Amino acid sequence: MRRVLPLLVLTAVMAGTLPAAAAVQPTGFAFGRLGGNIRPYTVTIANSGTVHTTGAVAVGRKHLTSPQLASLNRVATETQFATLPKATNCSGSMADIAATYVRVAARTVRVHGACLPRYQRLLKALEASVQIAG
Repeated sequence: MRRVLPLLVLTAVMAGTLPAAAAVQPTGFAFGRLGGNIRPYTVTIANSGTVHTTGAVAVGRKHLTSPQLASLNRVATETQFATLPKATNCSGSMADIAATYVRVAARTVRVHGACLPRYQRLLKALEASVQIAG
């Protein structure tokens, strides 16, 4: 029994930590449109620079270089993305107009309207980096 007990303890510890290890935090960038009466889309930029899209969106660039990723990180820092409110409904925004969102690593910010210039600057940089059409 003395030899079995440490094995049981180790098994119990491993079983408790595996689900936490499997819960991977998102990295890279994502942005898109949701709600309103326009079809939603998502653009995801992995840390490797690979660009993936879903929904009603077309991009001209499917991979970003390290300098391009560094530039996006710089804009996220300069705009103090981490301090933006997680959700903003700009006054005067019509209910049927879609909201946009930006995710940097694990933090997502959603804005309905165009009243946050720092957010708009980062969103425009992301759109330009992948050469979003339209």
